[in-house]
Amino acid sequence: MKLARVLALAGKEAREVRRDRLYLLLAFVLPLILLVVFAYGMTTDVEGIGLVVIDEDGTPASRRYAEGFLSTRHFVHARADAAAARGETALIDARARVVLWIGPHFERDLNAGRPAEVLAQIDGAFTTSARTIHGYLEAINAQTNAELRTETVAAGGARAPSAAGVVAPVQLQTRFLYNPELRSVVTVAPSLLMLVLLLVPPLLIAVSVVREKESGAIFNIASSTVTRLEFLLGKLIPVVAIGVANGLLLWVVVIVWFGVPFRGSVPQFALAIVLYVLATSGLGLLVSATVRTQQAAIIITTITAVIVAVQFAGMFAPLETASPVNRALARLFPAADFLAIVRGMYLRGAGIDIFWPELLALVAYAVLVLALAHALFHKRTTA
Repeated sequence: MKLARVLALAGKEAREVRRDRLYLLLAFVLPLILLVVFAYGMTTDVEGIGLVVIDEDGTPASRRYAEGFLSTRHFVHARADAAAARGETALIDARARVVLWIGPHFERDLNAGRPAEVLAQIDGAFTTSARTIHGYLEAINAQTNAELRTETVAAGGARAPSAAGVVAPVQLQTRFLYNPELRSVVTVAPSLLMLVLLLVPPLLIAVSVVREKESGAIFNIASSTVTRLEFLLGKLIPVVAIGVANGLLLWVVVIVWFGVPFRGSVPQFALAIVLYVLATSGLGLLVSATVRTQQAAIIITTITAVIVAVQFAGMFAPLETASPVNRALARLFPAADFLAIVRGMYLRGAGIDIFWPELLALVAYAVLVLALAHALFHKRTTA
């Protein structure tokens, strides 16, 4: 292998990139679009939920109970007309997601020491948000119950601190680390670096190589003194450079635009990006060795990236909770290792002392996949 030939091929590829506007859009605009669209679309925060309160008691106690829900950022008061007050019209026309029915004897039952009946009807059309809303309702209701029990005990002559101790002898204080506000974008936005860099570099290199096949230029390479390794490195170097630049750009966007602080080491994170881009670019070379058209390369690369990122990388659920089959499939791709590094460095400030096994896995994966792509490319050119 001659370095001069490799650099000449890489320079040729870079010039073609500059002249191809569509390729430039795929290389530098598509990653930003994917990050912004997916980051806003994948957030699971549920706020401003329309809540219809049907208060059949109309007493200070019932109004105070309802205010416990409406005073939070999770619920907003959705006005209901007479028809909605008789049934589920507010849910049917999607003006509200929750209808809270307070029984006619709410205050009387409380004063008599009997359980007061309240019915919450939740729109279950969106299962994930419905579970989240149910959790909000239970938490607010539990807090209101504790306050009412404390007031009842205090009314019997006990001081307020003593009453609180009788009602709740064990007080659990919960503290959320690394994401105190539980903002889903703090987890989703950094994770999207894994998805974008799993899609864009393979897409670029697969399209570049297959384009040579479609135009017939690949036969010039086959008949020249350029070796298979020199050709692949010439294609690989510009794509890796673009991928690393995109990774660093997206890193800045996540910090500045989405307000997610980065607590790790920048040089170590840059190293992880380089290794990950090498591995994913190798996947693009594998695709280009098995297809003959750019359309096929785009479809296979896109579908593979999305399925792997969503199902086999631990993006929405910890990978250790997945089935053994899914964990085995996840080992076939580098996404899970890189995702662990991204979240660890962004959220926990972990470094290479913690994630050296994942970094070594990325090195091994990159070497293996590039060697396999080299072998397969040899078979295609001699066919």
